Amino acid sequence: MFELNTTTLPEPALMARIVLDDSPSDISWSACGSWLAAATTSGVVHLVAAETGAELTTWKAHDNGALAVRWHPRLPLFASSGQDGHVKLWQVSHKEPGALLADITLSEDAGNNWIEHLDWRPDGAQLAASCGKKIILLTPDGSVQQTYTFPGGTVGALCWRPKGAQLAAAGYGGIRIYNVLDSRSKPQDLEWKGSLLSVKWSPDGRVIAAGCQDNTVHFWRMPELRDAMMSGFSYKPVQLSWSNNNRWLLTGGSTELILWPFDKKGPEGRKPLSLPYHPEAICAISIAGSGQRLATGCRAGIVALWNQIGDVTPTRAVPLDSRVEQLSWSPHKNTRLLASTSRYGTLSLWDVSS
Repeated sequence: MFELNTTTLPEPALMARIVLDDSPSDISWSACGSWLAAATTSGVVHLVAAETGAELTTWKAHDNGALAVRWHPRLPLFASSGQDGHVKLWQVSHKEPGALLADITLSEDAGNNWIEHLDWRPDGAQLAASCGKKIILLTPDGSVQQTYTFPGGTVGALCWRPKGAQLAAAGYGGIRIYNVLDSRSKPQDLEWKGSLLSVKWSPDGRVIAAGCQDNTVHFWRMPELRDAMMSGFSYKPVQLSWSNNNRWLLTGGSTELILWPFDKKGPEGRKPLSLPYHPEAICAISIAGSGQRLATGCRAGIVALWNQIGDVTPTRAVPLDSRVEQLSWSPHKNTRLLASTSRYGTLSLWDVSS
């Protein structure tokens, strides 16, 4: 294990530790908070019961590797995708966890069939999936509704606007926003010279931010389209998280947790709040549903817990066996459960109630 190179902090209570069959590629909580799904690079899905931390079942979901897993925002089902060109929908119940509902082939091209990104519309009416430069919209029963082509080649990220039916796709050349309820409307392009690797709407939908290949973060204010850039990152700032009150944009890509102010003045011309703790670059950020608790993880394998966004120091920390891959809080507002994964394939559930 890696050792903390800062003041030793108490560790959260370990509720469960599960050794996955391979390195994790993605994790996702069910909307009710009862189950956690983890996908691995070997194509296996692991289903975990949140109440007990027990692994309920595992199964081979995709040939080669699984790349993404996303629970429906309301229903007890989730989608998975992989390197085999398939999106699969799985029904979960206490009696029958992991029943296959639909198997949709989106690409049969062996050289271009990785489906890397999945994102449900906030109301659950559609699932967006990207395969190369194609964006496909699916219904919860697996029917294909619409297909778009991203002009900048391979899609780097997808994100729905929190309210409404606007889908943002990021990649080379900027962001394209689709109004999926009006097939006749022209997509809106936010141009940027370079490749965008991540995209995230603010909770109120007034700002859209993107992590860039050139170690910068670019953002646009909507609908004015006023844009600005934030630089100074040691690594690519792929990790983007907004505070629930829209006041802060949290970014990774450096050893310090960077909080950019998005109050009325905005971040332009102002220094961000920089919180040092991690010995290596932050590679995972997760904000609890209450909007208060915060978890960060770094390349050195250290997970830090912060009581509130903006606290100068974390209150707890724990070293994992390798680099932190994913962090995700249970969706309950008063959640006490945090899930973490490590590159070596360890899934842990932490109880942070006390």
